[in-house]
Formats: sequence, structure tokens, C-alpha cells
Amino acid sequence: MKNGSTHLTCVRIISTVEFMVAAGCRQGSVNIFQIPKEAPPDVCAELLLKSKPTERYTVRNIHRGAITDLVWSKNGMKLFSGDSCGVVALTEINYQARTCESREIVNEKYEVVQMCLRKDKLLVSTTYRTVMCSLEDAYKWRVTQVGKKDRKMLSHFGAVFHEYHKQQQVVCTRSGFRLWVADSEGDVAQTLIFKELIKLPTVEVPILNPSKHPIRIPTTFGTLHPFQDRFLLSVANDMLFVLDLDQMKVVASLTRLRKILDISVHKHEILILESARSLLRISTLPDSSQATILYKNLDLFTASDADSQIAPADECLEVAPQRSTTSTCENHDQDSVDGVVPPPEDHPAAAPTAESVHLVTHLKKLELFETLNELKYDESILFKSGRKTKRKHKAQKVNPIVEIGQMAKEGGAENGEKDQE
Repeated sequence: MKNGSTHLTCVRIISTVEFMVAAGCRQGSVNIFQIPKEAPPDVCAELLLKSKPTERYTVRNIHRGAITDLVWSKNGMKLFSGDSCGVVALTEINYQARTCESREIVNEKYEVVQMCLRKDKLLVSTTYRTVMCSLEDAYKWRVTQVGKKDRKMLSHFGAVFHEYHKQQQVVCTRSGFRLWVADSEGDVAQTLIFKELIKLPTVEVPILNPSKHPIRIPTTFGTLHPFQDRFLLSVANDMLFVLDLDQMKVVASLTRLRKILDISVHKHEILILESARSLLRISTLPDSSQATILYKNLDLFTASDADSQIAPADECLEVAPQRSTTSTCENHDQDSVDGVVPPPEDHPAAAPTAESVHLVTHLKKLELFETLNELKYDESILFKSGRKTKRKHKAQKVNPIVEIGQMAKEGGAENGEKDQE
């Protein structure tokens, strides 16, 4: 971005022939980056030598408020964008002509909370109502409200397409932990009530460093996110709930979060942005990077009946004097892990207790964290404060970001200011 003070509010990525990254900012502009993929090794040498720069399309003068949501079509040729003023725009990209055309398709006058695309139907949920936008011809969209009853209050309710009892339906949130199930024409067929189910005991998703603040009482569901084609995730007052609509139950919950700024779901992964520098990954499978190390120690992070709570990362644990005289803290050196003196086998304290099992589990986690910290990584990813000094490097081929309509200059020089929308 040219303006260093530009504040990004929404980012969406899709992988097609190339990587397409759409970034919306607080000022209302949308930048679309076309990032080439690395060519497979079996292609001809001529294509490998052809380096293609990253290109950028810029959408301006369409939105008058901050971008709140972005949705890609499957082929990456269409991008829908919604803002805080209720404007929903469509940007169509012509990769051969290297042009993009943007136009407003609907204006709801209220902030766009969530959008979902299914074939030629766009679901738009605002703070006032949920509407279905259907494409009738090349430039005309038909808008249908989901449900006949208006909301009694403005709220950040979400809406998605979801398979319910083996049929594609529209699911949108209402007040009081209610969900509307509607057909493709917006007619509500059923209301699902989770008000009492949300109070029942459920599985708490374990995390490494949970919040120490008291659990807040949720009041209503918010945005919705499909998960593993069967479940729905709902955000409620900085809490996360996993819902099974077919069986009408709350599968799991995550209540020990500090805040939920944004959430992204991809296959079996859930990424939660707690703050500007706190990102949580929750998944049913280990991370592909360093998967071997994590998979061998996966049992350390699974909740058991005896001890379902994981110690916070900043907590210091002290062993009772009758068992050991060595105290262990997370900030100690690794040598302190081996400093715990076990009692004799015939001693009464030799029988494993809940505290000793908890301590051993905690120490194993510390040992795992030390192993991960010692792994090699690229130092360029570290944030370094202070002024940057220019260093002379050998001549290398650089692929700068090129705005459409401009040619890349050698040595990574700045490009022209001409944009073609």
C-alpha cells in the first residue's frame, strides 16, 4: 500500500491458477493482488525463466465506508465487497485484458456484517436484516428479504448457506439464541432454539494460554461459519460455539478467549484473531509444519476426565514439600526440569496424585516448547525496530508489485501512479 497509515479491515485469499488476495481498508478502497504461483519442476525451462511480477488491481470511489466483508467466486473472477454504509459492490476481473470493472449492486443503508455466495445467489446480512441477491441478467439483481418479520433491534447477526438434513438451506441468526432455516427464496421453514441447550454442560476446547478473566454470559449468536461440512461455528460475546443442527446440540464451546477480532475457517482448521499480535489455531489435526513433533506430543493437549484444564503458559507451579523441595517455573532453565527428586518407591507419596500428574504433564509441555524454539527459522520474519540500513547485495531478479497498466522497472524501482480500475 502506498499510504503507510492505511488500516486494513478485511482480507480474503483464494487459490486458482494464481493466488488472488483482496484487501479492504478503512477508507473504503479495495486492492486486489495477483500473486503468481511457483511453477512445478516438470514444466519447460523457458517458462521457469520467465518471472512474472505481482500485479495489483485497485477499486476506488465505490465504497464510502470501511470494508467489512469480502467474498470471492470460486474461479476468482468476481469479488463481492460490502462496507459499513450498507453498499455491496461487484468487481469483475478480466485477466486477459488486465482490467477490472466495479459497480454497486445493492445498498442496504446499514452496515454489512456477513456475506455468503452460492452459485448465482449472494446472501447479505446487515445489522438491520438479511437479504438474498439473485442475478437475473448481466446487470440486474433481485433482492429478497429472508423472513417476513423485521428485527426488533440492530445487531451483528450473520447468515450462511448450510446443509441442513441433506438439503442446502439458508441459516441466519436471530435474537435469543435462535436460528432461522429458510429456502433459496427466503421463506423461513423452521426456527431452531438453542436458548436452553446453550446452558447445558458441554466440552470445552482446550487452549494453551486461556484467559484468566471470569467467563462472560453470552446473550445471542453472532456470525456463522460452516465447519467440516457438518457443523456450524457461531461467535457470541467473544465466545465460540460448535453447533450440530441435525441433532440439535452444542458439540463444544470455547469460552476462555480474551477477544475475537476476526475468525477464519478452512476445512479442519479454525484461526482466531484475539488481538493485533495474538493468533490462535484450533484444529482436529496437527499443523503440517513440524507435524512430526506435534503429533508425537498431541496427547499432552487433549482433555481427559481426570484433568480437563491446561495450565496457563505464564503460571508457576510449586511442588508440595513432602513430595519434593524443588519448585518449577516456566521461566527457569531446562535444567530445572530434571531437578525434581522423586520419592522412593515404598514411600507413601510415591503413588501418583492429581497434582503430580498435572506437574509432569506441564513439564513435558515445557520440554516440547523448548524443542520448538530451537528449530531453525528465517530471521527475516522477526520484527526489528529502528531505522533500516541499506546494504549492497549482488544483482538479483526482483518481482515488484506492478499496478495494472505499468511495466516493471529493473532493480525494484517504484512504479508509476497510473491505475486502471
